[in-house]
Amino acid sequence: MRFPPELQVKQYVAVVRSKTGQRFRVFTTGSEKHYLFDPLDADDCSRCNQFAVLRSDLKPEIRRALRHGWGNSL
Repeated sequence: MRFPPELQVKQYVAVVRSKTGQRFRVFTTGSEKHYLFDPLDADDCSRCNQFAVLRSDLKPEIRRALRHGWGNSL
């Protein structure tokens, strides 16, 4: 079974936190236009609900940080 390029994980980038406090692991994908976001629970375990996000849809400061391998969450 083949997955679409935007769901194919290539490399871990960083952990980011949303305005609501939800934390996500972020990965590069087989698509140059997408990142894959993986929600984390309170124990920093994956919820297994990954979803692709267009890089152009991210806020500029988050997009810039991820491009350089940084996150905004401890």
